[in-house]
Amino acid sequence: MLKLFTLPGAGTIRSSSPFAWKIEALLRIANLKFEKEYVTDFSKMPKGKVPVLQNDGKMIADSHFITEHLKTKYDVDLDRNLTTEQRAISHAFCRMAEEHLYWNSVYNRFIDPIGKPFMMAAMFEGMPSEQAEQTFLMLQANVLNQMQGHGIGRHSLEEVYQLGFVDLDAISDYLAEKNYLFGDEITLADVSIVPIVASLIQTPIDTQIAQYARSKSNLAGYVERFDNQVFG
Repeated sequence: MLKLFTLPGAGTIRSSSPFAWKIEALLRIANLKFEKEYVTDFSKMPKGKVPVLQNDGKMIADSHFITEHLKTKYDVDLDRNLTTEQRAISHAFCRMAEEHLYWNSVYNRFIDPIGKPFMMAAMFEGMPSEQAEQTFLMLQANVLNQMQGHGIGRHSLEEVYQLGFVDLDAISDYLAEKNYLFGDEITLADVSIVPIVASLIQTPIDTQIAQYARSKSNLAGYVERFDNQVFG
């Protein structure tokens, strides 16, 4: 049986990692049987992160390579009915969400002071307050270092969120009144984008970027529709 190494979530936040959430959704859509194992020691993961999929003794790391593995081995191709032009648009949207908007969601949770109380409660409940504070500051420093390497972390809070607003506008405008980005069927773009948008809409943090995402009524409906169809 397939085993997905992932992180836990809460309620309709299916995983605190949108990339692991993406792969769980893909496995469910493909009706592949799998079990989940929550990771606490990332040093045991091939690339030090989740998701990782175990299949026939092989450990496949990274959501992109897992997606390609599922396509090759199990013929899981949500984009089989898309045109060449639509596949190109899909690729661009996936990259925008996963390599750019994702960092807005991370900033929203770890860097913006408004996100700190929620993250402290969610991650360190029951831990002595001084230890929790020190651990959070270490995580925050690590996240900020990653974001500065990416480039987005070198901007002010207002600038970071302004960049995120444009991403959300693009997704909302392209979605318009459709059920999913390319019509009535879920494609890889939806599986990639929804977890990132949902993490902004559904996590109870009232940052500027979260409020902006919630203000897009078609995005809220999109997230809910996807969750109902995939997770029931």
